[in-house]
Amino acid sequence: MQKSLFVLLSILLLPLGTLDVSARSPEDVPKVSPKPYSKKELVKYCSPRTVDLEVRGRDAQGQWISHAAGTILHEDGYILTCEHVTAPGESQQAILADGTAYPYKVLARAGGSYDTAILKINPKGKLPAVRLGHSEKVAQGEPAIVIGNPAGRRHTVTYGIVDKPTCGGGTQIQVSRADIGPGNSGGPVFNNRGEQIAHVHVKIWTAHNISRHIRADHVRDAFAKVFSIEDRYAHAIGLTVDCAGDEARVIKVEPGSPAATADIKKGDIITQLGSMKIDNGVHYALALMDQMNGTALKLALRRDGNIVEKQVQPRKRQR
Repeated sequence: MQKSLFVLLSILLLPLGTLDVSARSPEDVPKVSPKPYSKKELVKYCSPRTVDLEVRGRDAQGQWISHAAGTILHEDGYILTCEHVTAPGESQQAILADGTAYPYKVLARAGGSYDTAILKINPKGKLPAVRLGHSEKVAQGEPAIVIGNPAGRRHTVTYGIVDKPTCGGGTQIQVSRADIGPGNSGGPVFNNRGEQIAHVHVKIWTAHNISRHIRADHVRDAFAKVFSIEDRYAHAIGLTVDCAGDEARVIKVEPGSPAATADIKKGDIITQLGSMKIDNGVHYALALMDQMNGTALKLALRRDGNIVEKQVQPRKRQR
């Protein structure tokens, strides 16, 4: 029996003041269409939320360049991509749909089945962010759109069909008909309502236009089990937030922890951390990556329909 050959789709060569808790305008919040977009509308909506990645380096054979893609996970410049495209070069940049380029740093990686990484750029202003879909709602036969950077052809759009809503032990979806190639890795797979349902992982080269991608819920699982756990940091506040839902709901407060001392309660919904707006548990985990450094954290919480502000002083963890 011939074994399917899976090839990674990169061509990478390895050598706090006062909180502003004013309401967000509707334009600031990632929207999902209640009904399917037309193809033209879908590209218009999804393209600004997609970035092209470019890494340049040099080895014994001379200069090289690799291409990949990603999506804007938060308006402050946090980017979702594949872990397998994050090996460094002499320079690395994320390029927005309008051609603006920013150098990026790698904040976090989760390898293996997750194949997920978080990058950070420092944009001049707020960026349009994606909204992650929920994998249990992905149906066989539904249309999909893939945007990527194959061979450096920035923001290339291709269309496909969800062939298998779940595969790879429940961590992936399979898409047929989408013609993707090296440089698509890390780029988004959107449904026709503008939700990101996966990011590009591998192409099955022994089949025609068949590829597999990391499901959105598996990305959330990476946030819950890898990115948001406080063991990653030198300091802790004793707070666990739900990364699976569409709100940053507190699901556990450690007794005697800094969070408990600050009167944060199970069921509170975090809406802001420092100056960063928090729409969901994934955003909360992103905020920790930059802000869990021992300085006091200012949080805005929604509790019983009211916004309350709390300040938490992280405690140095005992190693």
